[in-house]
Amino acid sequence: MTARGLMLAVVLLAGCAAPPPQVVTRIRVVEPRIPPSLLACPPAPAVPLVQRQSQVANYVAELWEAGEICRNHLAAVAGALRPHPVPPVVTHQSLVRKVLR
Repeated sequence: MTARGLMLAVVLLAGCAAPPPQVVTRIRVVEPRIPPSLLACPPAPAVPLVQRQSQVANYVAELWEAGEICRNHLAAVAGALRPHPVPPVVTHQSLVRKVLR
């Protein structure tokens, strides 16, 4: 191979070379939007003056329901703050209420 042939081969091979990769570093802070409704919990029900156990059971059910709503709100906020959102918690009617009815 002559010098001319060698130069031609180098030029042809150099044209196929890929450019070096470009590294882009960008930091972007994303603030999740939390609805105000998820930042509040319902108040605990007032303690009733009771005469029967059924009234105590209703109070316990109302208290449990208020706590369940608050736990669901907290789970939704935690899910919004995690890098990979957790599927939303499906809430159903309180099992305590179903038993009491």
